[in-house]
Amino acid sequence: MAATAMAATADIFPECVIHKILCYLSYGEASTMRILSKTWFQAWSTLPKLEFFVEYFEETQIVDAIMETYRENKIPIDKFGFSHSSKLNRRDQVFSLIDKWLDTALQNGVRDIVYVDFLYSVRLYPFPISNVLAANSLRELDLKGCYIVHFSPSTGFANEPANCHSLRKLSLSYIFISKKLLQTLLNSCPFIDSFTLDRCSGLVKIELMNLQKLKSVSLSINRNQRVRIEAPSLEHLFYNGYLSRNLVVVGCHNLKSLELSYVKICNGFLDDIISRSQSLEVLKIQYCLGISQIETSNLVSLEYIGYQIPELKIAKESSRLKHSKIVLHGNNNLDAAWFSMLRKLLSNPISWSQVLLCFPEYNEIEMRDLQQHHGVASPRVDVLNVNIMRSYGECSTFVDALLWSCNPRRLNLSSTVEMITCFVSRLMYMKNLSPWHSQLKEIKVFDGKNQELQLTSGELAPEDRKDVYFLLDW
Repeated sequence: MAATAMAATADIFPECVIHKILCYLSYGEASTMRILSKTWFQAWSTLPKLEFFVEYFEETQIVDAIMETYRENKIPIDKFGFSHSSKLNRRDQVFSLIDKWLDTALQNGVRDIVYVDFLYSVRLYPFPISNVLAANSLRELDLKGCYIVHFSPSTGFANEPANCHSLRKLSLSYIFISKKLLQTLLNSCPFIDSFTLDRCSGLVKIELMNLQKLKSVSLSINRNQRVRIEAPSLEHLFYNGYLSRNLVVVGCHNLKSLELSYVKICNGFLDDIISRSQSLEVLKIQYCLGISQIETSNLVSLEYIGYQIPELKIAKESSRLKHSKIVLHGNNNLDAAWFSMLRKLLSNPISWSQVLLCFPEYNEIEMRDLQQHHGVASPRVDVLNVNIMRSYGECSTFVDALLWSCNPRRLNLSSTVEMITCFVSRLMYMKNLSPWHSQLKEIKVFDGKNQELQLTSGELAPEDRKDVYFLLDW
């Protein structure tokens, strides 16, 4: 009776709705839902989203049987994805099967194709780009760990490709590709709006030009590669490329977000981009060197992530800045100079909405050295997140230095129970000092379930707590 009731309930959805539900699951997860009822089995057997991951050759027989069913019955395919691991053997046979599966997907109107080889070293799959680009239905092509089939000297392709006006998203990762081949590909897909190039070899100079619809570019390039972008419609740019001087951006006046990762930034680089892109609203900097001054008058969001405290000068406070975040990974040799630099950074003329500090451990701080820096303006930090992996010994001077450098309204602490107890005790001590010695007026402590902890002696409740947060009134 229970099974009958479950089947009846499951069958209230039409097949098109079940398709949408199953498309949010992986193909393997969707396969387990076919047992619910005949309707669900029928929906699964005609699922337009096919994503396969194969580890061993024997598993290709299952994929082949499924694809043969789709071919014989002309079942529409929206997405075809195939990934395999380094354990897969008999690759020549597998590559022939992939060719056949791709042909089936193309004949059945595939819109998205994803191919991933997690080994991406020797014995790479020769992806038949000419056949794929000839499909009028294709909208997304995502390739990782393959190579493009050889091209003839006269045409550049083994077979002259038709322009793929339907393609909107092109992603190439860990692929050997020449400049001529890349340019031919881009010329064949003039209407792409999203382009990703990730650690592809064979290129020295990368040019993204004459792509009038291009809105989003993500580039992770090798040390010797240079990039030039001329895209008037470009709105989002991610760049990971060692040296900023290897990137030239021209005519991108509609740029809205810029993300730089592991880049040594040369003098004037940021100023040049920001001045030319008056629409820039989002700036994210990760593990970069050479940061100096940033003009923030138009920024809505500013993020910095790194191991070193940057000598960052905010040129002008922005009334539009709604989100500002700093993530710093501290070292094992924290001292008064480090906290002084942190206070100077956070004393820029904006209120930082989030600061995250990650410490492997902490040190005792010589507080007399901090007295020399009291002339620096008080920082304004809305939320301070602190992660401390290990704790030992007295932490009072560390807590004093942390609060002096950040002055947070809210402090989220993730650490050992001993460290949290030490924090609570020190904060209670500071609260009970006279106003001449401490500006802390009130402290409230909450656990991870937002339950306020009642503290009378500065001690935690007996149960272990590794995550608490404090509300501080200065």
